[in-house]
Amino acid sequence: MPPAPSHTRRGSAAVEFALTVPVLMVIIFGVLDYSWYIKQATDVVRATREGLRLGVGVSQDDGPDAAAESQTEIVLAGYGLDCESGLDCEIEAVNTTVDGLDAVTLTVVVPYEPLVGMVPAPEQMRAEITMALEDQS
Repeated sequence: MPPAPSHTRRGSAAVEFALTVPVLMVIIFGVLDYSWYIKQATDVVRATREGLRLGVGVSQDDGPDAAAESQTEIVLAGYGLDCESGLDCEIEAVNTTVDGLDAVTLTVVVPYEPLVGMVPAPEQMRAEITMALEDQS
């Protein structure tokens, strides 16, 4: 039997390419979406930790909760999650007591906007951290 002409061989390669590209694109966009979510969720946790770290260093008379909220908002803006320009963030610091020590609990909720939107993802990112105040006198 004679070998197949090269032009039919090129046609089969084009069909194979056309069948595999959509699958590869879905995988690539899925990886991008989840990577974007993980990056932003990590940024929310970092901002919460950094804001609270500054807040617990402030004396109780100066309002550690307000300092933590303010610093968290600044850090979030630095990560591109600007709560003052339309992003509906919830940042709440509460003075509390843990094991007899004065502490502050900071809760941050930021809505998540997917990069591509091809895969299911949560609607918001949330972080809650509690730290003891440094100045306990």
